[in-house]
Amino acid sequence: MSKRMLVIGLLLGLLLIPSVTSLAQDDILLYGGNQDIENIDPATGENYSINAALRSLYDALYIYRGSDTIPHLVDSYEVNDDATVWTFHLKDNAVFHDGSSVNADAVVYSFNRILAISGPPSWRWATIADENTAAAVDEFTVQFTLTQPYAPFIGTLPQLFVVNPAIVEANLGDDMGQSYLKENAAGSGPFTQGRWEIGNLYEFIAVDDYWAGWTGDDHLDGFVWVIQRDASTQLNSLLAGETHIADTVAASDKEKIVGSEDYVWEEHGGFFTNTLKMNNTGEYTSDINLRKAVAHAMNYEAMVEAQDVKITILPGPTPANFVGYVDGLDYPKYDLDKAREYLAMTPWPDGGITLDYVYVTDFPREEIPGLILLEGLAQLNIELNMIPMLWPDMTASCGSQETGPDIINIYTLPPFLDPDAHLYNQYHSGQWGSFNSCSFYQNDRVNELLDTARVIGDAAERAALYTEAQEIIAAEQPSVWMYTEDSSISINNCVKGFVYSPMYPITVLFQDLWMEGC
Repeated sequence: MSKRMLVIGLLLGLLLIPSVTSLAQDDILLYGGNQDIENIDPATGENYSINAALRSLYDALYIYRGSDTIPHLVDSYEVNDDATVWTFHLKDNAVFHDGSSVNADAVVYSFNRILAISGPPSWRWATIADENTAAAVDEFTVQFTLTQPYAPFIGTLPQLFVVNPAIVEANLGDDMGQSYLKENAAGSGPFTQGRWEIGNLYEFIAVDDYWAGWTGDDHLDGFVWVIQRDASTQLNSLLAGETHIADTVAASDKEKIVGSEDYVWEEHGGFFTNTLKMNNTGEYTSDINLRKAVAHAMNYEAMVEAQDVKITILPGPTPANFVGYVDGLDYPKYDLDKAREYLAMTPWPDGGITLDYVYVTDFPREEIPGLILLEGLAQLNIELNMIPMLWPDMTASCGSQETGPDIINIYTLPPFLDPDAHLYNQYHSGQWGSFNSCSFYQNDRVNELLDTARVIGDAAERAALYTEAQEIIAAEQPSVWMYTEDSSISINNCVKGFVYSPMYPITVLFQDLWMEGC
């Protein structure tokens, strides 16, 4: 293609992308989002942006509001003494967007579909459920008979989004409807889909007669998730009144937000965790001493100064503020002499190798750690090849050992407050294929400990098992444990109803928001 034709093509492409101001309407919230919503299938999609969409398009048995787990589709429940039989009585007024009832059969269908597809969300129920677990007792009563006891079961249910079986069956294809549901909703939630342009914008239209009603004084007519990957673009759009919320404005620009009476800067601590996952099956990073050398080559304290957001360095695999944290683990600190000692025990004692480092395109918070690591590894004669990728491509690369990068920067967030929620999906080898487990770590004893701990009720016994698992994980260094990041989100004061939730720290519960004077 000639240079002239390339320029013309780029200009035509820009003309097809609407300006943010062209989207503005009364009571339509414009949200500047850093990340795409590339998959809205409840059986396969899971990350912060996808979950924000799923909460908007679908209903689940429970929902997080603030720090509380609130019954949503559920009216009441009973559980037996050993936490194996859970009976939920559903509200009888919930309806899908086509008017059909959200009943026990739909819950059973949705749960079984998640298990059968075995996508990223399914880890919550792996080892504790099978195709016989969920059963409709009557039209609005569903019972889960777990294969093993599981006390934190309710904590998993905010992710059990209920799909409309009729719509899925009509679009089943040869993949249980995955191709259709990836970009088309089949839910009962407070919003339906409007324009859906992956890489550009995602429109959500309010259901005025939403069966669950609205929690605030009013509600949005809809919202548009506008892709703005660059922090400066988010800031400028917000300050210009072109957007109402920005989810990843740089902390260095905080004063520009708080210095105006028109905006609020919401900042909170939490469990949002950054990790450099090393491919434990890779050509170089399969070597434990190479992994330890990399971990000691990271200048953690320099990262505290360099990042544009407040961070807390991780003292091992688990954040110190999260349940199940083990104090006193031996975890790596920045020490180039120690790094050289470990490198000397590898097949590459003098370095001379190149490692790939994958991070989100145009996202400085993931690029900065790579640059710091690049400098440290250079002292070991190891080259770091910096590879920016779009998030969907990053998650795809984690689909297999062969395509998993040497090192990939991944944010994780435990979906409920239990050690199982943080450790199982990252360190159990049965979870390979998800971005959470892109280290492709495998240790049979760790698998055994995690499998056992998730199905016993005694708190002290569980704690002992999780402690042993973390001691092994720390010794084998499958990843470089980086930091927890304080969450921040910038909001126009005309947006009302925001309540921070540690379960989704860098976005909002759109159905609880409304606008006054925007």
